[in-house]
Amino acid sequence: MSALHAPSQLLLRQQQLLPEGPLLVINGPDPELSQSLSIGASWNWHAGYHQAWLRQAGQHHFGAEPPLLAADQINAAILYLPKEKALADMVFVALAATLKSGTPLFIVGENRGGIKSIHKRMPEFLQTAQKIAVGHHCVLLASAIDAAQHFQLDDFIRWCELDQPGHVEPLRLASFPGVFAYPSIDAGSAMLLEHLPQWQQGRVLDFACGHGVLGAWLQRNSSALTVDYLDVSALALAATTRTLAAQQLTGTLIAQDGLAAEQGQYKYIVSHPPFHTGLATDYKIGAEFLKQSRQHLERGGELWLVANRFLPWPELLEQVFGRFERVAQDNKFAVYRAIHEVRR
Repeated sequence: MSALHAPSQLLLRQQQLLPEGPLLVINGPDPELSQSLSIGASWNWHAGYHQAWLRQAGQHHFGAEPPLLAADQINAAILYLPKEKALADMVFVALAATLKSGTPLFIVGENRGGIKSIHKRMPEFLQTAQKIAVGHHCVLLASAIDAAQHFQLDDFIRWCELDQPGHVEPLRLASFPGVFAYPSIDAGSAMLLEHLPQWQQGRVLDFACGHGVLGAWLQRNSSALTVDYLDVSALALAATTRTLAAQQLTGTLIAQDGLAAEQGQYKYIVSHPPFHTGLATDYKIGAEFLKQSRQHLERGGELWLVANRFLPWPELLEQVFGRFERVAQDNKFAVYRAIHEVRR
């Protein structure tokens, strides 16, 4: 059981508090729960979680919008509380629109992820949350759907604008709760945009694309670029879809946890890469991203990334690429460039 995330360990130790299935699990990282609990369906917006759930029996849904379920298909739901408050609020509405009134809703999460204060802002359409178990630095709450709601994803969209040199109209960026830097653009990506060349042709990967700002910026400067937008989050890809539509751009969207061999080679990779697994800093993500990037760059291809200065990117870049350039830096971020050169 120790290999499971802490909220999952609490659920299994307190499974006698849960009603009989079938259960709907939302945002759950551990499909191994199916070995002990009667799980009929899952809903994830994390592509890695979803791929793992597909190996289990049941109806498994990946997307920014909730699954379509029959009225009597689910007896109760378990929500792994998202760390983003705005995302939790949106998911509550989605569940109240998906599950019938009276359906029990169990909410589990780590103490440092906001679970201890969620009862203070529970929406009126949910029953007051009651604490029913604690352990593993987590809390398990019990609530229920009190009143049905209407859910429309675009009701939660937020737009921001970014002036782009050489263009009369600003770049319009869509965002949803749970997308990185919601509801705006992060300072690191803004810094990277100041230094990106205006490439005229070639295949580009916007890795961990968020709302698609890096790729859309490049595409607006040259329509001859072919851009793939990759993110682990269905919410990010939903935002990118709308960002591209607002600029009348097209691109290939990829829901994936990392790069896959079949994606082929790129001339350029741009990114403000993630460095968290859940709530914890995880440097292995960065190391793996760089290894994959080198494998997917053409010879002479370039990787451009921005990252917090306190993270060990210089050491990682040197290990993987041998040489790199620090293009710019301020008191918080640094922009790096590395070229896939043939090692002798």
